[in-house]
Amino acid sequence: MNYRPEIDGLRTIAVTAVIIFHLNSYFLKGGFYGVDVFFVISGYLITSILIKSIEGNKFSMLNFWIRRVKRLIPLLISVIITVLIIIPQFVFKPYFKDVLSDIFPALFSYFNIHAYFNFGDYWGRGAENSYFLHTWSLSVEEQFYLLYPPFLLVSYKYFKSFLKPLIILTTVSLLAFLFLVKADREFAFYMLPTRLWELSAGGILSCLPIKRVKDNIFRNLLPLFGLLLIAISYVFSSSAIDYYILLPVLGTMLIIYFCSTEDILGKILSTKLFIFIGRLSYSLYLWHWPVIILFKNLTFQLQSWSNLQKYICILVITFLLSCISYYFIEKKTKNYQHTPKIVFSGILGIILLFFYFKSDLFNIYYKDKFNKTSYYLRYYDISPTQVKIKKDNPLLYNINMPVRPDSLSTAFKKEGFIVKKGNKDPEIVLIGDSHGVMWAKIIDEIADTKNISRSFYTTNASRPFISISNIKDQIPNPYFTKEQRVGFAISMISNIKKWKPKKVIFSCRWSTLDTYERNHFVELLEFLGKEGIEIILINQPPVLHFFQDQNASQYFNYLGLKPFNGYHMVKAKDNSAAKANEYLKKLQEKNSLIKIIDIYSDIYSNGKVRITYKNDILYFDDDHLSYAGTKIHIKKLEKYILQ
Repeated sequence: MNYRPEIDGLRTIAVTAVIIFHLNSYFLKGGFYGVDVFFVISGYLITSILIKSIEGNKFSMLNFWIRRVKRLIPLLISVIITVLIIIPQFVFKPYFKDVLSDIFPALFSYFNIHAYFNFGDYWGRGAENSYFLHTWSLSVEEQFYLLYPPFLLVSYKYFKSFLKPLIILTTVSLLAFLFLVKADREFAFYMLPTRLWELSAGGILSCLPIKRVKDNIFRNLLPLFGLLLIAISYVFSSSAIDYYILLPVLGTMLIIYFCSTEDILGKILSTKLFIFIGRLSYSLYLWHWPVIILFKNLTFQLQSWSNLQKYICILVITFLLSCISYYFIEKKTKNYQHTPKIVFSGILGIILLFFYFKSDLFNIYYKDKFNKTSYYLRYYDISPTQVKIKKDNPLLYNINMPVRPDSLSTAFKKEGFIVKKGNKDPEIVLIGDSHGVMWAKIIDEIADTKNISRSFYTTNASRPFISISNIKDQIPNPYFTKEQRVGFAISMISNIKKWKPKKVIFSCRWSTLDTYERNHFVELLEFLGKEGIEIILINQPPVLHFFQDQNASQYFNYLGLKPFNGYHMVKAKDNSAAKANEYLKKLQEKNSLIKIIDIYSDIYSNGKVRITYKNDILYFDDDHLSYAGTKIHIKKLEKYILQ
């Protein structure tokens, strides 16, 4: 087929949208539809090549795949090796285990399947932290290249036609997408059966004779209308895949079929700038996402940079890497006869690097300069099934974490984690989720100094708030069956009625409560108000968003922090905790029995969070304080608990 410069220009429109979306989805919330433009282009070009070779009786599956390998794999291998070498030098090394788990799915073209079963939502936390997430689309194309040529061969042999079978294939795949995009959005997003129609739609175009529109107005308007459809999908769609996908596919088809260097859009797309970026598009696509994730993982180190500075730096690095890889990898290897040998050597190198990083030769941990962190995650958790954390999980490295006594395995349906003094009923009851567990040890110690009986109804990863009006209608979760949840609710309410404690203390990650849970919480507050029990709410400490669900002690050692006679403070912004704490204040305004222990203001001031004090780390992970982090608030806690 003859070279069409406007198609390279169309690639520019696709890759630019994807990069903008990945930089910040608020800039172009439908920019991910640029991938769909790529799919249609790929389907059109590859079908044109295949039809020509099949009709000329020159098709060879082996030769076809060798060409695909030469075209796509050398650069992919280069990106993977670069990530493997560079990332451990800059990022928090425990992150690296997630990088390793993504290597082979990216390399062997099943990342879309890997992502579906391990990440789920493309917009979820797990997915957006993967250095190779973007290779899902490359995997779809490679799977397409494996199945598509035999389909065309069969079509030609038995139907003497490519067009009709392609129309049937496209229709079936499109219908599957239209159904599954609502029933199973992740499957519709990642999987070949629901993406095939976009590629085969491009294939349909290659079967149609291109007829240039003679009318000058229509010749210019039809491609521009196609561009308009693409632009609408980029700008006005929601930030999740839906029926808007029809617009970029149809728009791309209109441009491919009607556009030429003779119309307005074709002339623009055929300019040197558009062609140049279009030719770089594969390199730009493969490099931009690892660079973005690297910068994301360096959030703390780059906190003095503005977003604009980061964006410019990401774009410059991506562009430079893309130019280097285009001229020295893509152009050199696609026609080089020994490229398969280079690919084999690259794969072998990746396998060796993988096993090195998996071995004990590569130490993911940092020397701890601070006191060993203590955290009572398990000890005060009365869930019948506790959260399971693997022993080799970096979150637990060098952490003192006592286990719960076996005698408390049924505490959830009896009297909670109860500590009696002088055979007296509990005067204090602590209710909470993992944040309640977080405060349990220090509250236990405070009560012990005054011989106060107490009970803890604290559960990890499980909301403590229950329906009182319909107490036998509780919602199960991974740690409580429905029956156990009912037992927990009955135990807590009946014991509070029986004990009539002086104070009930609540601690929770308030920012994560939904409307349903807030309603149950208010119901619980009303119940306590009728009982005349004083209510204490411990507000939420700020979340350190620059590292997520990681070992704080290890992370702060990675940052190079050292103990000194004072506080280490870091810039941090957590609007979610601040808003949640405002919610507690509004509850207090309506209920005179409520008192709030303001921990947030003691930790956070002038945009900075206290994270260490002398030799102690004050956080366990990104949102839980360590035992030392709770202990520095002992005087304030004593004031409210003992008065």
